[in-house]
Amino acid sequence: MNTYESTLSRILEERTPIDRPGYYIICQEDKTRFTLEKPHNVEVIHADKFVALLVEGCKEVIRTFEQSSDNLDLYAFCLYTSEFKEVRVYLNTLSAYETTLKQHEAKYPDSEHSSFLKYNPGDYSFQFWAEDMGPAGNILDYFRDLSDYPSLTDEVLPLEAGDQPLIAFERGIVEAGYNLLVLKAMQQLIAEDAFTPLKRTDHFIAYASINEPLLDYSVVMRKTIRRELFYSLFPEVKEKDLLFEEAVSANSKLTAAQYLDYWLDAVHDQYNRTFPYTLNRSAYDIFCQMEHLGSALAEESLRRLLQLAGQNDWASEDYYLASYYMESLFYTGPMTPEHKEICRMLAPMFGVRHVSIMDDEFKDWAEILEAFAA
Repeated sequence: MNTYESTLSRILEERTPIDRPGYYIICQEDKTRFTLEKPHNVEVIHADKFVALLVEGCKEVIRTFEQSSDNLDLYAFCLYTSEFKEVRVYLNTLSAYETTLKQHEAKYPDSEHSSFLKYNPGDYSFQFWAEDMGPAGNILDYFRDLSDYPSLTDEVLPLEAGDQPLIAFERGIVEAGYNLLVLKAMQQLIAEDAFTPLKRTDHFIAYASINEPLLDYSVVMRKTIRRELFYSLFPEVKEKDLLFEEAVSANSKLTAAQYLDYWLDAVHDQYNRTFPYTLNRSAYDIFCQMEHLGSALAEESLRRLLQLAGQNDWASEDYYLASYYMESLFYTGPMTPEHKEICRMLAPMFGVRHVSIMDDEFKDWAEILEAFAA
């Protein structure tokens, strides 16, 4: 299980705020600094400004494509990002897709093509990078540089004498928040009817992609594509959604302990070969199905975390389990005073295991528990 999918989904669903204290500062000579205090005498990019940059960059692409002879039968516009923090725009037209489809069929004569080929940004014929986005692209290029920064931790690295700051970004944007902001930029473009200059098909879609296929199809794309159109374009997804809903309904009466056990195969699956991954669902969907258990889920998860904390030696499976039970706590609703006390007791039990950078998960878990205990 990749619990980061759940963490990222909580951000995309705005269940978890992206605000975090600190600023990453890019300086000349490829230097990056991190400080908890807002830097002076340098432009600071906050969340709203970042969205505005993305919107303006996309509008520049739209203006460029509007003047192109290819501006005909446009069926998809995708604002894309990834873990490497690059920002791109992918467009495709029906004629370009037909060319791609013929090439695909010639290369793979026995394969079955699906809607995923038609709507895969990597197969789109028209691609625009930061340098194609006007002045906004210059700042997005700086943002891309942060993907090369080796640590991205909360270790303070203050500006030194001789540093020449170029630009600063809020920490929350850099560490994961940019995924949500890309989605917000697309939502703003749609709200402003920004695609009107483009000659679109009747089933034109505009969407964001964060280069996480399970999350793109289960969360991100559904935020900007209405349900009926989404299902008409991706009938395979509709079929899998129905199968997922049937399975979830059949398990609706499980206790917290039974639910946590039920998903153990998925917890130990690192290759997305088991349910619900086979139905294009992510770890986030697993936790959402347990949310109705509330306090009972908190109690059972904390009980299991106490057992793990008491072990002297951990196998690799124990790390997966701890991550699973820890993430479950985000779906239990408000903690009771008793559960907060257990969190307060657990935090140092995990924190003491953090002895090197290789044990950073213990440090992270201790901080999560302290936050729940507050």
